[in-house]
Amino acid sequence: MSTTDQTDRRQITKAGGDRRPSVRTLRPAGGAAPAGRPPTAIGWAYVMVIVATLAAIASNVFEIAHQVETGVAGAATTGDLALTIAFCALFGFFAEMLRAGRQWGRVLLTVFTSLGIVFTGLGLAGLGGRPLVGPLQGSLAVVSLVASVVGLVLLFVPSANRWMAAVRTQNRTIPQRLRKAVLTAHVAISVGWLGLVTGMFAMSLAGATTGSTEQQAAMYRTMSLLDEIFLGMTSMFALITGIVVGAGTKWGLLQRTWVAVKFFLTMGVMLLGFSVIHQLILRANELVDAGAPVRGGELDTVGWSMTGSAAVALGSLVFMTAVSTYKPWNRTRWGKRPAPGRTS
Repeated sequence: MSTTDQTDRRQITKAGGDRRPSVRTLRPAGGAAPAGRPPTAIGWAYVMVIVATLAAIASNVFEIAHQVETGVAGAATTGDLALTIAFCALFGFFAEMLRAGRQWGRVLLTVFTSLGIVFTGLGLAGLGGRPLVGPLQGSLAVVSLVASVVGLVLLFVPSANRWMAAVRTQNRTIPQRLRKAVLTAHVAISVGWLGLVTGMFAMSLAGATTGSTEQQAAMYRTMSLLDEIFLGMTSMFALITGIVVGAGTKWGLLQRTWVAVKFFLTMGVMLLGFSVIHQLILRANELVDAGAPVRGGELDTVGWSMTGSAAVALGSLVFMTAVSTYKPWNRTRWGKRPAPGRTS
C-alpha cells in the first residue's frame, strides 16, 4: 500500500470503526470569512471618536490663538500646532482602521482615548495639564470628555466584540513592507526618546547640583524647551508605532509578556512625564524667574525631584531596550488561547 493510501485511510478511520470522514470547517485561503458590515455600536463609536477629536482640536486651537493674542506664542506654540495637525490625521486614520475591522486600530483608539480622558479630566479639575482659557474652551473639554467616554464604552459592547473577533484573523497583520517601515520608525523614534530623556536627566542633575544661578536657569529653560517641543511628540509616536508593530504583527500586543510589559511601561513613562516631570519643569522655571535661591529652598527640592523622576524614566527606557533585545518570559494567558477557527 502506498504512503498516500495509508494517509487517506488514517484520515477516515475513527475509533469504534467509524469510517466516515471527519467534518471540518472550511475557510477561505486568506483567513476567516468576511464578517460583513460593522455593527451599529462600531458606527456610533466612530462618530463619538470624531466628535471628541474635533472638540479637542478646537480647544487646542483656541489655546494657541490665546497665546498669540497675549504675546506668549513661541516655539512651543509651533509645536502645539504641529501636534494638532498630526493628531487630526492620526485619529482619522485610526477611526477608519476601526471601521475596517483592524484590531490594532481599536487598540490605538482605546489607548489614546483613555489618555485623552485622563488628561482632560485633570485639566477640568485643575490638577495638572494645560490650563483652560475661558468658558468656551471649558465647554469643549466637557464635550470631548463625554464623547470620549461614550465612544470608549461602545468600542467594547458585545456586538462590537463579536464583530472584531470575526474579522481579526483576516485583518490581524499589516503587510510585510509596511511592517518593516513602521518597525524602522519605531526603533528610530525610541532611540530619540531615550536620548532626550538621557539629556533631561543630565540637565536636571546639573541644575540640582550647581551653585551658579546662570547655569541653573540655562539648564531648566533648555529642559522646558525640549519638553514643550520634542518630548511629548517623541513619546506619543513611539507609543503609536509600537502598538502598530505589536498589534499588527504576529507578536500581538498582549500575547507575549515582554511586549505587554513594554506597552504598559511606555504608558507609565508617558504619564510620569506629563503629570510629574512636566509640572516640575514648569515650577522650576517659575521659581527661577522669581529669583528663588539656588540652594536651600523650594527650587532645591524641585530640582532633586526632577532628577529622581528623570532617573526613573531613563531606567525604564533602558529596561525596555533590554527587554526588546532578549525577549524574555513566556506567553500571557491571552497568547495561550487558540486562534479563532482553530481547535486545540
